[in-house]
Amino acid sequence: MKLLNRFLLAASYVTTLPFLRKPESEAELFGLAKYLPAVGVLVGGILSALAFGITSFSHSPLITAALILSSWILITGAIHLDGLMDSADGLFSHRSRERMLEIMRDSRVGNYGVIAGVMLLLSKFSALASMDNKSMILSLLLIPAWARWTEVYTIARYTYAREEGMGKIWKISTRSYQLIPSSILPVIATGCAVFYGQSPLLLLLLPATIIPGALLAFWINAILKGHTGDTYGAVVEFSETSGLVAAALFFSSAATSLDVLRWWPG
Repeated sequence: MKLLNRFLLAASYVTTLPFLRKPESEAELFGLAKYLPAVGVLVGGILSALAFGITSFSHSPLITAALILSSWILITGAIHLDGLMDSADGLFSHRSRERMLEIMRDSRVGNYGVIAGVMLLLSKFSALASMDNKSMILSLLLIPAWARWTEVYTIARYTYAREEGMGKIWKISTRSYQLIPSSILPVIATGCAVFYGQSPLLLLLLPATIIPGALLAFWINAILKGHTGDTYGAVVEFSETSGLVAAALFFSSAATSLDVLRWWPG
């Protein structure tokens, strides 16, 4: 029960889902980062179920994509999107490291943040709208989980760039070996998706989601000499977008998953 309660506490912190009370102090966040990929499986499962329901009565890929993307933002409370926009404002300000960190703390959104947010949402929307229903449902099941796995990798791999901050408690309580248990539910979800979709090409979504996010984390670390809670969110959003774009390229409306499978060797 303690494991379940910790998972629900993590889910309540990074989503708007009404599970348990929100953490009341930073101390309650200690050790919760390792549950983020499991939260991603939950988010992906909800989005997949919504996509299944929406596509049952909607024949417009644009309306479907808009509803799913809106639901995605509502479920997460735009917490990662906010981090991406704050990160863009700081990283593209061409200021000193210290000034970048100050800009990222500012609750106001600047030009770079707006541009980054619009570009990301447009990319997600376009990717969702260009996929066939089955591929979209299966992709939504996998991508949020592996994007948050990349976030845990970033938390464990790099130092924290500030003396204090909400994300620091995650950094000091996360170790690299926790990536192994954090992978269990995403791996199970991936196996189920591949089995149901009957397409090994779904496995390509893993590197397509993880590698771009890891590269972004590396680039941010080179500039800020560490990461913050905002940049953790940026890694999640960039990983999700990369995975969706890759899924759209692998499984476009012009070539459904079953069509692609016919080209698979053997």
